Amino acid sequence: MSLYKEGAHVPFTIKKLIELESEEYYVLEDTSGQKQLLEANCYKHYNFKIGNEIICRIDHINCSGKVFLEPQHPVYKENDICEFTIDKIEKTENRLKETVFHIFSEDKTGNTAVCITENPDEENRKKGENVLYKIERIKKGKIYLSIVNDTTSEIMKPGVFYKFKIEAIKTLADNFDYYILSDKKSKKHLLRSDFYPHHNLKVGKTVKCRVIKYASTGYRVLEPEHPYYKIGRKYDFEFVRQTKDFKGKITGNYTIIVKDIFGDDLQFETPDSIISGEKIPKKLHCRVNDVKKGKPILEIG
Repeated sequence: MSLYKEGAHVPFTIKKLIELESEEYYVLEDTSGQKQLLEANCYKHYNFKIGNEIICRIDHINCSGKVFLEPQHPVYKENDICEFTIDKIEKTENRLKETVFHIFSEDKTGNTAVCITENPDEENRKKGENVLYKIERIKKGKIYLSIVNDTTSEIMKPGVFYKFKIEAIKTLADNFDYYILSDKKSKKHLLRSDFYPHHNLKVGKTVKCRVIKYASTGYRVLEPEHPYYKIGRKYDFEFVRQTKDFKGKITGNYTIIVKDIFGDDLQFETPDSIISGEKIPKKLHCRVNDVKKGKPILEIG
């Protein structure tokens, strides 16, 4: 069974505050008794207390099956249109050496909100100016904004496939190789090449990619169509092992490792042990819930 679905809103109770590896975490429990951890430091301005009932969005399930929660903001919601006052503007370069502007404002909780844009007109903005923004994402308590009616950006919806042309492959400052993709407005996007060894991606090729999310760094995260696995379908995977790490001992969740059709390891979490006594399965029948960084996100199905 799967713990949660990405994007779902789930009620939790704050059970206690603990310290792990020098970081403080809230231990949250849902109505079924499943526990999850939430970084406490990110939400000091939310004024959480032990015993509070809170609603969390399943913000992200990574390619290793780890679940990341985002509590409901006390003031704002994603996709809201709100006015913010500019505190400062910083002109920088992104990883492709393109000029970008970071526009900082203070939200109603006293936390910093930021808009990251490549629109050159934004250099003319002034401190103290009020601007209408769309709230693109709330992550770890911080608000990420986009300019309403910014015509320099292609409007791309999460979950939808779009076509991109692979323009080049480059090694960037982090020493990883990236495919440089362009959309129909010639805006550049990045795919880290080592995540996609089985996708037959080549310079000059057109590739279909699904928009995963709006990243906190101001760009859309893309995921190319998988060459074999389809979201929503079920497949057999070779079982490797079942483990429980130090966080799993708190949440009660097991980590399951399997091999895919290419022989690569995949892992996901489940609240139930799949090992009964000495009986160890050779295969697991799993549903592909999503694909991230070239790897299927699985649940036992």
